[in-house]
Amino acid sequence: MTRVLTQDRVRARLRDTVDPERGRIPMFVYSDPDVYELELQTVFRDAWLFVAHVSELPEAGSFVVRDMGEESVIVARGDDETVRVFLNSCRHRGMRLACEDFGTTNRWRCPYHGFTYGSKGEFLGTLIGAPYERIAYPGGLDRDALHLIEAKVGVHQGLVFATWAKEPEDLRGYLGDLAWYLDLVVGRAELEVVGVPQKWMVPTGWKLPSENFTADAYHTATAHSFTARLGLTKGVDFGRDGYHVDPGGGHGLGIGVHDEAEGSYFPPELADEYAARLDPDQLALLKRIKNTHGNVFPNLSFLIPNFIEIDGRRVTGMMLRLWQPCGPDKVQVWSWHLVEKNAPRWWKDLGRKMYTQTFGASGMFDQDDTENWEAQTRNANAALTRSEEVYLHYEMGLDIEPLKDFPGPGAVYDGKFSEAAGRSFYRTWLDHLSGAERA
Repeated sequence: MTRVLTQDRVRARLRDTVDPERGRIPMFVYSDPDVYELELQTVFRDAWLFVAHVSELPEAGSFVVRDMGEESVIVARGDDETVRVFLNSCRHRGMRLACEDFGTTNRWRCPYHGFTYGSKGEFLGTLIGAPYERIAYPGGLDRDALHLIEAKVGVHQGLVFATWAKEPEDLRGYLGDLAWYLDLVVGRAELEVVGVPQKWMVPTGWKLPSENFTADAYHTATAHSFTARLGLTKGVDFGRDGYHVDPGGGHGLGIGVHDEAEGSYFPPELADEYAARLDPDQLALLKRIKNTHGNVFPNLSFLIPNFIEIDGRRVTGMMLRLWQPCGPDKVQVWSWHLVEKNAPRWWKDLGRKMYTQTFGASGMFDQDDTENWEAQTRNANAALTRSEEVYLHYEMGLDIEPLKDFPGPGAVYDGKFSEAAGRSFYRTWLDHLSGAERA
């Protein structure tokens, strides 16, 4: 009863204080433990959550271990090529079945009591045996009742998502207008993950980095001004030119563009594959892209970093970034580098180098960003003791009208300096926590 009363109190406070329409977000939402608990029960139960890229599961029996909210899950490919997601918990005593980060196996055997589950074919996720079963269970075991708990799965352009929602919206509908833009990043060619994802901890709440990739191109001129001093960009305003996109559903992105006369920065060797996979409007926009940042609500970010010239070639190091919650003020960062499978060797080699130097665990940009998020979170924690609310300012672009003739869907704004998608992020977040339908 106390827990229910606490949740009702939190929901009432959120309804009274969180006002995305006016661009007013109270600081307590970033790190309040009661808010975080409610997020785990709503956002991370009902939303579609990214768990893997299909290239990480190359054959039947291959699997990776990931998290949905704070629950460990096994993402596995069966003999039928279908990817499935199971709670990484033995049905006997709740022990983790898969303790490795990844692998290929015919079965998962619980290290506690030895209950064994199939990882391939018709037995995938099914209990197939237990030690001394005839002696310990002379009446037999109900194998159907002991099947691993399975999440619903959707795949879009190689991105594997899962949800615990009982009757979820289909993944394509969930992505909505974002899908048109997301396809420029992950659907322009067949992509593959390079190596294994890097992982590290940051003392910050998951929303701060997620909203940063959703809507914040504004910080680049200050936080990342070193790029101009090092001659990597022509000036500190490299994050301004282009478009800010609010596709709805809490998703958001910014698209940086260069002059059309410069031609495409992407490898000419891949032009035919791009043309086969994208429609003419998407292809025309891809040819102008110099950088792209965005976020799939709630916590999957994507990035095509600013192209940098090396040895006469322009190159970028594309990444996916998952902000895995580990508490109200802590995340585990998962970072994947992706590249076109059919790309020339120079593009793959230089792309990996650029990814490592810019947005890897020790990359130049991450050092700037994480220091800011840590300081914001410390302030948010300190603000929890205040009797009055501390409101933050999310009003950038509040009175600006979107473009009427942009070829892509959603609300698109001229220039990347806007917080329209950030307001959409918190509107959708509030809807989840309050139990309202997703806007």
